[in-house]
Amino acid sequence: MKGQVFRSHGSEYFIRSGDETYRVVARGKMKGKTEILVGDYVEFKSGAIDSVYPRTSRFIRPSVANVEMIAAVLSALPRPDFLMLDKLLVSAEKEGVDVVFVVNKNDLGKEIYEKVRREYAGTGKEIFSVSAETGENLDTLKDRLKGRLTAFAGQSAVGKTSLVNAMFKTSLKVGDLSSIGRGRHTTTYSNIYFFDAWKIVDTPGFAVLESEIGAGELARYYPEFEAHLNECRFRGCTHTGEKGCAIASLAESGEIARERYERYQEIYRQLKEKKKYE
Repeated sequence: MKGQVFRSHGSEYFIRSGDETYRVVARGKMKGKTEILVGDYVEFKSGAIDSVYPRTSRFIRPSVANVEMIAAVLSALPRPDFLMLDKLLVSAEKEGVDVVFVVNKNDLGKEIYEKVRREYAGTGKEIFSVSAETGENLDTLKDRLKGRLTAFAGQSAVGKTSLVNAMFKTSLKVGDLSSIGRGRHTTTYSNIYFFDAWKIVDTPGFAVLESEIGAGELARYYPEFEAHLNECRFRGCTHTGEKGCAIASLAESGEIARERYERYQEIYRQLKEKKKYE
C-alpha cells in the first residue's frame, strides 16, 4: 500500500492512505539506513514501511518532505524578524516550493503589510492581509492553499495555529505572547492535518524550513536579483561590496529594496562564517 507519513513518534510512523490511518514501524532493513520524514510517501505492508518514494522537496529544520506551498506568516505582534523571513524564502527557492506571504492580525494595523509589499515586490510573491480574529480574507487565502501540502511557517505567536483553527473550524492548541513579547513555543513536532482537499503542516515555532545552501549560490535564490546577475563588472561578484556590482547599484537606486539587500549581505556573511567552522 502507498500512503503519506503525517506524524512520527520515536520509531513509530502514522500514515494516511485514502481515508484510513495506520500506525507502522520501519522494516528492519531500513532502520538506521533510510530517512523517513513527515510528508514522505511510503510503501508499506504488514505494519511496516518497505520503501520511501522520491521527494519533490526536503527541509532539514524542521524535517519535513514534499511540501508544495509555504505560507510565511507575519504579524504586528511579535515584531517580524525579516532576516528569518529572507532565509525562509531562500530555502523555498532552492527547493522549488512556492511561497505566499500571510500578514495576520491586520486588525492591529496595516504597517507590516505595507512594509512587506514594498520590500518584497520584486519577488513576485502573493501577499494576503488577514485576521484570524475577525476572519477577514481567510476564504481567499483558503482557496489559494487548496490541493497542496502547505507548511505554515514563521515566528511563534504570529498566529499560525490560530489561522488553521479559523479556516478549518478546529481547536488546535494555541500559544500566547509572553510578557517580554517573545513567542512561547506551542507546536513541538511537525504534523500534517487533513481537511478534505487541504493538507496543512503545522511546524514548530520559529520554523525557518532550512535547506542546505552555500554562500556562493545564495544570490541565485533572490528572484529580484536574477535578471541582473550577469551585469556586474567582474565575474564571480558576490554582491557584497565589490566595485561595479549591478545588484548594489540597484539597491542604491531603490529598484531593489535596500533593507532586503542589506539582509542578503548578512546572510552571505553568516554562510561564509558557517563554512569556516565546518
